[in-house]
Amino acid sequence: MTLPRHLACLRAASALRLAGGGCVALMLALAPASAQQPGPGGGNTPPAGSSGQTRTITVPPPAWQFPFGPQRSRTVVPAADENRFVPGEILFELAPDAQADTVLRRYGATLITSRRVELAGTTIIRARLEAGRDLRAVLTQMADDNAIAGAQPNFTYELQQEMAQQVSTTASGGAGTGVPTLRLSDPAAVRATPAPRRELPPQYVVDKLRLGDVHKLARGNAVRVAVIDSGVDVSHPELRGAVTGLYDALGEEFIPHAHGTAMAAAMVAQGQLQGVAPAARLLVARAFSGRASSASASGTSLHIIAALEWAVNQGARVINLSFAGPEDRLLSRGLAGVAAKGVIAVAAAGNGGPGAAPLYPGADANVIAVTATDADDKIFARANRGAYVAVAAPGVDVLAAEPQGRYAFSSGTSIAAAHVSGLVALVLEKRPDLDPAGMRRLLTESAIDLGSRGRDPVYGAGRIDAPAALARALPVTASRP
Repeated sequence: MTLPRHLACLRAASALRLAGGGCVALMLALAPASAQQPGPGGGNTPPAGSSGQTRTITVPPPAWQFPFGPQRSRTVVPAADENRFVPGEILFELAPDAQADTVLRRYGATLITSRRVELAGTTIIRARLEAGRDLRAVLTQMADDNAIAGAQPNFTYELQQEMAQQVSTTASGGAGTGVPTLRLSDPAAVRATPAPRRELPPQYVVDKLRLGDVHKLARGNAVRVAVIDSGVDVSHPELRGAVTGLYDALGEEFIPHAHGTAMAAAMVAQGQLQGVAPAARLLVARAFSGRASSASASGTSLHIIAALEWAVNQGARVINLSFAGPEDRLLSRGLAGVAAKGVIAVAAAGNGGPGAAPLYPGADANVIAVTATDADDKIFARANRGAYVAVAAPGVDVLAAEPQGRYAFSSGTSIAAAHVSGLVALVLEKRPDLDPAGMRRLLTESAIDLGSRGRDPVYGAGRIDAPAALARALPVTASRP
């Protein structure tokens, strides 16, 4: 059989397998072990039971690998110095015909809960192992278990932003300095707070992106934009009437948080700030937990992929991912599923610095990675570099919204990504047919070249040019004033 026919048969068989119900992924919560024993990293280990000595075509079992990417080792064992995961938690996937109860007994696990994730084509089950089990050792053991199709840690991600000096300390008429909690089921709380007025400094982003001119042509009308982040203060005056849906992947008490609030306002602000797409409809998904007074917060693979699926099911056309962490096979599958549905994902390139390794999801092939520049189009000093950077956007000393009607200056690739998500919404208003590849091409080809001539690992294709991008999305007669 020729190689093309061989590959075609593999794809067809894989599609049939996925249509028949896919595989099952499980998450185990291990008790912390007293000693960590690093296991081998994944990469080149073939699936158990495969053979190159027969003419019979055998489809490798892991649904993890099809149709979202090349075949890989069935487990991901983190390196000894990699600690960006929830201690003692593991995500794994059952091979076809394997029984969950059997596997749970084999690893001394107790079932907690389960969740079907269609974007990844799998069911995720949470379970707990008895004390003393080591995460790396268990992952290594699973690599030789024919009942396991894929396994990895439950990775953690951090928001990519630095909050600087506050512009105001309390909302006018506020009752104190504490940040109140808000129940998602209480819409009256969103409408109750009066809108404060502040004397705010000039917003250079408005001029840099020429939003005054751009908004005469498009405002993101009715385009659904999802922000997967920390808790957004949906009662903030800048966000009134903009929020269409709310989701909490954490299942905890909802507390408005600075990072999520800043990202949301950068996209759709319509009070004293000017968002890039003020008429877009905002879908708020909380997947990161953190103190209300802190700009930092953390989320896990499980929380993020649950939020991704919710956003897609709510009709999001754009998803903003202003966080960064390690490469994650499960999250990558989810992002591939997002792209397959024509949804455009925009991610922060990361604030690791010039010498840092690639950060994800920014480095994932299915997202548009964004770096940050200042008012003079100079690169943000702490921005990641790399071939995965697609474009740059304003992201240094940006005036941003904070909970309780406050405002603060914010810097980082997070808010730069939010500005690009807003621009994507403007373009989609006029060109709803654009898919992720078409949008990437439009943004990069219309960008203003910065740094070295042509595309480079610092600025990507250059800083976004909102009028030029929108002009490419409009008929010739409509793009000219």
